[in-house]
Amino acid sequence: MEFLKRLFSNKKTHITKKDKSVVEEDSPRVIQNEKCKMLLELQEKINCILQKDAYIARSDYSGTVETYAEVIEFFKVIEDSGMLAEFCIRNNVAENEVRRTIDQYLHMKDYVDVHNDDYIAAAVDSEKEYLDNILKKVDPMIVLDEDQRKVVLTDEDYCPVIAGAGAGKTTTVAAKVKYLVDKKGIDPSKILVISFTNKAVNELKDKIQEGLGIDCPIATFHSTGNAVIHKHSPEEKLNIVDSSRLYFVIRDYFRGSVLQNESVVNNLIMFFASYFDAPYEGNDLNGFFNNIAKANYSTMRSDLENLKREVIDARTKKSVTIQNEVLRSYQEVEIANFPYLNNIEYEYEPMYPYHITYARKPYTPDFVIAQGDNVCYLEHFGISEDGRNDRYSDEELDRYKQAVNDKVYLHRKHGTSLIYTFSSYSDKRSLISHLKEILESKGFALQPRSNREVMEMLVAGEENRYIRKLINLICRFISNSDIMPMSFNVCIIQRRMSEADYF
Repeated sequence: MEFLKRLFSNKKTHITKKDKSVVEEDSPRVIQNEKCKMLLELQEKINCILQKDAYIARSDYSGTVETYAEVIEFFKVIEDSGMLAEFCIRNNVAENEVRRTIDQYLHMKDYVDVHNDDYIAAAVDSEKEYLDNILKKVDPMIVLDEDQRKVVLTDEDYCPVIAGAGAGKTTTVAAKVKYLVDKKGIDPSKILVISFTNKAVNELKDKIQEGLGIDCPIATFHSTGNAVIHKHSPEEKLNIVDSSRLYFVIRDYFRGSVLQNESVVNNLIMFFASYFDAPYEGNDLNGFFNNIAKANYSTMRSDLENLKREVIDARTKKSVTIQNEVLRSYQEVEIANFPYLNNIEYEYEPMYPYHITYARKPYTPDFVIAQGDNVCYLEHFGISEDGRNDRYSDEELDRYKQAVNDKVYLHRKHGTSLIYTFSSYSDKRSLISHLKEILESKGFALQPRSNREVMEMLVAGEENRYIRKLINLICRFISNSDIMPMSFNVCIIQRRMSEADYF
């Protein structure tokens, strides 16, 4: 407690105006400032934690120390404003110790790490004889190496250990269980050991239950899950799902559970769809589908719905069902996706009821857009707003501009409403921003579809390529995890348990 006396000494302190020297008097003084009192409590608790002759787990300090966040914030504000020295003098506290307390709080993890490193190094020496013989009953030839000893002595809440095949993971788990029982006094029934395969479980039972005589529960993940479910739902009849039914089980889960969290579905679909196609960085569904369209020119309506169109095969003269909608360019896909996302009906390349004079084939505008009685044709011209396109020669560009004029004249002649867009604009704004303005000026009401509506169609669509691929990927992972031997074991230890009976 000598440190605390220094921190909150009862000596009066004065600074002379002449030389600003510190003068201390022995007259007692009671600390009145509540923040200083709380800082005293915090420093005392930090000292108690760091002076423990034991491994310090995160749960040993996080809850206690974090309750003083407001106090530390108070002192940080004073420190950042340059007034800490004066505050400490007025409240009779040592400035350097206040700064140390603030530093310890802000870097508590680092202080704990140093303490734990020192503790493990000392424990490896002090417990050497015990660790040398910890598994002698199982096999006199087993001697733990340095890394295995550190794992055994580490008493963290969560302690992941990564090691390759044959590195001694089963041996380490067995030694860890014995250490917890012998040195920490943990009831074996409060230790649950879980592994992936029956083979690993049998090895663990041989070493822990039979070799060491420690009767802790040891099971596979599957049997543990089965036991937990049976405990809470005794009447539930469980079956192992075979591969033929696995797809539908996972699909039904996606439909019934995943959709409850819209943001999760949104991120999940974009991540996996980007994985199956081209990578996409962003969180906007419209942007994502436009990105996918760069590769295959398919529209969002085609991706989300079981789109079917009846057409006549020119060669066989038979009706053919087309189950996708593929456009001629990426910008046309952008245009198609915008009305779709805003609940405006559209049709791609409809047959125009009137013909262009001397044309060799029927005229099909790029789109017809309809909302109730409001109907407009839309042409997307592959030139800039000022009539340029570097892909065309001068002669080709003149012919293209003439075709543009012919289409505009045709719509004026027959009184049909035409709106048109360009590949780029002089004001540098996007195609979609111009399209939005044009549609609104023509009286179209934009009624955006919710993300949830889009997601429901995406998940519910039986033939949707993204969901189908995602579910197949999950099925393969589950199937492979059942038949492929895992190269690691898992030992789950709950350090402080209120219930001992898992099964």
